[in-house]
Amino acid sequence: ETMEVTLKTEAEAGASGFSVKGGGNEGIFIKKVLKESPASKIFSLREGDQLLSATIFFDNIKYEDALKILQYSEPYRVQFSLKRKIVVQEEIEHPTAQYKKERISQVDI
Repeated sequence: ETMEVTLKTEAEAGASGFSVKGGGNEGIFIKKVLKESPASKIFSLREGDQLLSATIFFDNIKYEDALKILQYSEPYRVQFSLKRKIVVQEEIEHPTAQYKKERISQVDI
């Protein structure tokens, strides 16, 4: 009997030492993992694992690399983690602004 589990690895630098196969509706799977590589030791990747998503952190990334990643990801499902500066004074003066924005976004969905 086999059981399916979804694992989330720790955030680490450089996931090297593995190859993938698949694509399309089939999905992306781990094809090969080198024994002493970060993929094996840090991420515990195993041959046959399905890769569901990959989070790439943009701290200390080269502009060209960030641009490539964003361009290549354009046709696919993406989730962003954002930091946003909000002017506190604005929200105090217009407490309904946030409510209106939420209402609009709910209608758009």
